[in-house]
Amino acid sequence: MKKIILLSSFFLLCNREYAQIEKGTYVPSISLNFGYSSSPDNNKGISSKINDRWNGGATIGFGRFIKNNLLISGSIGYGYSYQNSSYTNNYNVYDSNGSKSYSNSVTLSGGLFKYKFFNENFAIRFGANITSAYSDGFSKNYSYNYYVDTYGNPTWINNNSDSYKNAISVQGNLQAGILYFLNRNLALTGSMGFFSASYSMSPYQKLKNKTDDAHTLSFSLTPSFNAFSLGLTYYIRPKINK
Repeated sequence: MKKIILLSSFFLLCNREYAQIEKGTYVPSISLNFGYSSSPDNNKGISSKINDRWNGGATIGFGRFIKNNLLISGSIGYGYSYQNSSYTNNYNVYDSNGSKSYSNSVTLSGGLFKYKFFNENFAIRFGANITSAYSDGFSKNYSYNYYVDTYGNPTWINNNSDSYKNAISVQGNLQAGILYFLNRNLALTGSMGFFSASYSMSPYQKLKNKTDDAHTLSFSLTPSFNAFSLGLTYYIRPKINK
């Protein structure tokens, strides 16, 4: 009997009428991510390879409904990654090469989204956002080669190079999503981008004392399943005057 009462209460809670999101509702958000990957490969003492990568980041966002069912939002994010790669060959000759690199990125994003309810719990949202980003990275590459020439003389060849690159990019996206409201404030949200246009520029790119400018303009008109996201969204609604 208690289980039936609990299930009935949950059903009623999830099927109350929330056919709009009121003006003045706030939508805070925060996301954290961290990743590590390693791919060592030892070939019976003849050669060894390793590729370690660390990355992490955080994004803080905030939105406000400026009209019923019309949301304006913004966010700021930071990301960092570090990678260490190396290869060593000890078969007849000694070869060693590798690289160490890091990158930083800062993003600013703003968007406008319209909500449309089909019943008390299900709704879709559609709109657009613009994201600007700045990133920079440094890479240190090295190689050491040892061999014996035809006269039996040992020879070392060392090559080292450093490179630095930064980039500024702007990207516009059209997005759509579907929502299921579990209660008045909490909704299960899935979203996907279906059109994007981006422009990136590298104002400073240096490699072996050479500088080059790099410009890239790209468009995408296909659904981006890699950009599909699923999560929970919390809405801080205005108090209802009784």
